[in-house]
Amino acid sequence: MILAEAIRFFADEGFDGQLRALAGRIGMTHSVLFRHFPSKDMLIARVYREVFLSRWRPQWTVLLRDRSIGLEARLLHFYREYTAVIFQYEWVRIFMFAGLRGVPINAPYLALLRENVLLPICAELRAACGLPDPAACPLSDEEVELAWGLHGRIFYLAIRKFVYGMAIPSDMDRSLRDAIAVFLVGAAAISQPPGGSAGGAPPPERVADAVMPVSWERPAPAAGTAGPHRRRMRPELRERFIVDEAIRFFAEHGTDGQLRELARRLGVTHPLLYRYFPTKEALIERVYQELYLGRWKPEWDTMLRDGSRPFRARLTEFYVDYVATINSYEWTRIFIFAGLRGVGICQPYLAMVQQRVIEPIAAELRTLAPRQPAEGRPLTEHELELAWGLHGQIFYLAIRRWVYDMPVPCQLDRVIEAAIADLLDGAVKAMRLVTPGPAGATG
Repeated sequence: MILAEAIRFFADEGFDGQLRALAGRIGMTHSVLFRHFPSKDMLIARVYREVFLSRWRPQWTVLLRDRSIGLEARLLHFYREYTAVIFQYEWVRIFMFAGLRGVPINAPYLALLRENVLLPICAELRAACGLPDPAACPLSDEEVELAWGLHGRIFYLAIRKFVYGMAIPSDMDRSLRDAIAVFLVGAAAISQPPGGSAGGAPPPERVADAVMPVSWERPAPAAGTAGPHRRRMRPELRERFIVDEAIRFFAEHGTDGQLRELARRLGVTHPLLYRYFPTKEALIERVYQELYLGRWKPEWDTMLRDGSRPFRARLTEFYVDYVATINSYEWTRIFIFAGLRGVGICQPYLAMVQQRVIEPIAAELRTLAPRQPAEGRPLTEHELELAWGLHGQIFYLAIRRWVYDMPVPCQLDRVIEAAIADLLDGAVKAMRLVTPGPAGATG
């Protein structure tokens, strides 16, 4: 009973939730709870075994390596079973809360995933392409990154549903098929690089630059109660100072962080902070205006819709610039924290992304499949999802870096270019599978 309620509690509240509050939810005393779990760490470890390890199926690796079945069929079979297990409210939210709070759940699970899913996928792709076994020729970082891209594209569906509260496609099987089709098109291309041994390791001079070991690149130390910040400031400078520190504070602690603690870090009194921002909601709204709307570039809209240039070029240019703008500690963590806590930041921003990025991309993708009527028919759920898949695959890089504290590719431009090339080539196959229906059909 304690374990079942703890799983729900951590999924709802995150790991800042106090065990005294958990005991109250269960209807028992704090001391009785500690009789079963003497420390919070012991309870978290038990939750990890129950939610993550107990749901892991060793036969998944066996399935992925079964060459009597075509690779595409194996991948579809695996991801059908895997998503059925992990696309759960508790699984997704606990995993994201753990990453944000540095709770030791993500690292061992992601290591398990890499060893038993991603590397076998890369090895099986080699075999399907008639390329050397990884034992004879080590996997390149590019190959492994392609497998991460496939996984991120699929997991982003769960993030959209259980973190942001968004609707996701009703036809999950179709989304899985599309993600796998896009992956296989790009994977076949990267497994045969020009001018080198197919699928081989990168040249020695590139190995050091292949990934960037990430430690928390946290902002500068908080101001605390240092004397200089108590000096008189012009109101506009004081407001700027408060907003900058609030962004760092919410990135570290989430939007549940107390304004009294923020005031202490600023070296100002609580009443002075409220003189500038009478409510916490007003400060969060100011952070949203600064960090999200303030960084949106109007030229992106023109860039995506400029039909005088090749679509691949402008899509690549957009995402390279977009990622350079949003791929930061503060942007990523505040956005995920806000989604988990139901703070009204994610919905308006994602609605803007849908209108100004996803829909234009989906409209362009439609033109890649000549058999699809391009005019006079609303965009379908399937067409929009192809664009959301690319967006999720790219944003998953920021999640891996700033939420999971994982190494990520140093040369993000190359990863973005590859993801876009894969989508544009794979989308042709995916789009042609759609049976045209009446206007408004979700295909």
